[in-house]
Amino acid sequence: MAKDLAKKIGYVYVDSGAMYRAVTLYAMEHDCFDGEQLDVEKLRSLMGDIRISFQFNPETGKPDTYLNNIKVEDRIRTMQVSERVSIVAALDFVRTEMVAQQQAFGKEKGVVMDGRDIGTTVFPDAELKIFLTASPEIRAQRRFDELKAKGQEASFEEILENVKERDYLDQHREVSPLVQAEDAILLDNSNLTIEEQNEWLMEQYKLKIDN
Repeated sequence: MAKDLAKKIGYVYVDSGAMYRAVTLYAMEHDCFDGEQLDVEKLRSLMGDIRISFQFNPETGKPDTYLNNIKVEDRIRTMQVSERVSIVAALDFVRTEMVAQQQAFGKEKGVVMDGRDIGTTVFPDAELKIFLTASPEIRAQRRFDELKAKGQEASFEEILENVKERDYLDQHREVSPLVQAEDAILLDNSNLTIEEQNEWLMEQYKLKIDN
């Protein structure tokens, strides 16, 4: 939804969740994990080497995530990353670095940013804030369908459990917890089609621009 809006209005799209996933992938590939256990100090020492960017993909019409100039869009969407990302995203030094990079993306405005703390921490003065939600079952089904379409093995039950666990961890972390900003507009898109939610979002954008 955020990607489609950015494309239509010619804004830069930034997926902050992808940034935390990319850090998680980096940690996994640099032996910061022993099973589910994270070597926090080792990751801390590596943070200065992590740079995340987004490049428009003309084939898909959407941006891809790059980690240190290497495309990682598909690799960061695996269940292995999903199972560990909330652990990494809860670390204060990770969030400090990612927020700094996110704020740099938005320095010149003209940005649609997607993430769980954008309206509260990254851009508390954003001109338009949307708090998007849907039932865990609906979100799990969407992720299941997305992974299957990419040819990846997936278990609906495993994905549903992961969605619920990530929500709980993100809502209860000490640093930048997942909460709705007071001035955010709530949208539950559980029963909306892609076209319906895109139309609704465009209306919100036009109302803000016209005012």
